[in-house]
Amino acid sequence: MENEARKFSIGLVTEGIAIFVAIGFVVSVIYDWGFFYAIDIDSISLPTTISDHFRTGVVWFPYLLAFVFMFFAVEFQFQRVEKGLTEKEIIESSKNPEKLKKFREGPWKLIRWTAPLAVFSYILIGDALSSALPFMLSIMWMGFAGWCYSTPLIQLRRSWETQTAFTFLPIIFILAFFSGYNMAVDASVREPKQVSISFSQQSNHFKGNLLREFERGIFILSENDNVTFIPWGQIKSIKTVETYKPFQGILCDWFQICSDTDSKKANSVDAKNRAAE
Repeated sequence: MENEARKFSIGLVTEGIAIFVAIGFVVSVIYDWGFFYAIDIDSISLPTTISDHFRTGVVWFPYLLAFVFMFFAVEFQFQRVEKGLTEKEIIESSKNPEKLKKFREGPWKLIRWTAPLAVFSYILIGDALSSALPFMLSIMWMGFAGWCYSTPLIQLRRSWETQTAFTFLPIIFILAFFSGYNMAVDASVREPKQVSISFSQQSNHFKGNLLREFERGIFILSENDNVTFIPWGQIKSIKTVETYKPFQGILCDWFQICSDTDSKKANSVDAKNRAAE
């Protein structure tokens, strides 16, 4: 009996890992699709490999992990402040339960009505507001899915599994696609990483914003705003245009109160820059 339980647990864990890897691969493909859609490149004709999509998981998984930890931290904080009471217990313990219920439902209603305005603002302004787009579209879809399920007869005839899939599968797609979309916008416009590339067969240099690194090469946004793919075989070296600056603390960055070590590092960097010029 003990061996059977052990085999069952090992098989269950193996199956869970396989499902997680498969889902992660699909999410990575959608993420990459959003990335290339943002820079207006057809992903079908790209020289990417399957390993590139698996490597994409290294990009989005740490953010997902941080988001999950942050969610539970905020949730546990609210539970501590509310002394472990459920939503129903909090409302019923109030002198005016109806008023308290409307008050506690207010933030969600406000966000649900604000989300379409944010999406409409993105349509008017463009990528300047794309960072909030995945969350606002997810909220809109969640509200739409809840409205589709609000009729009592539908709740009786439709299983909760079907409704859960109808609600959260599109949200996963939205978050993955527009997270990749925003990464492309950050790499090209909002937070560009400028590099200088020297070629193995040529003496000239190529400057631009580094978009992504793949197994067969890198994508660069040139100074002429052209997206260029450069194979690794043609690259001799890649050097960042901006020099490395360690975090020196708020006192040094904001109030210029720096330690002797920070001052020496800054002077050393300036001297190297002048020597290079």
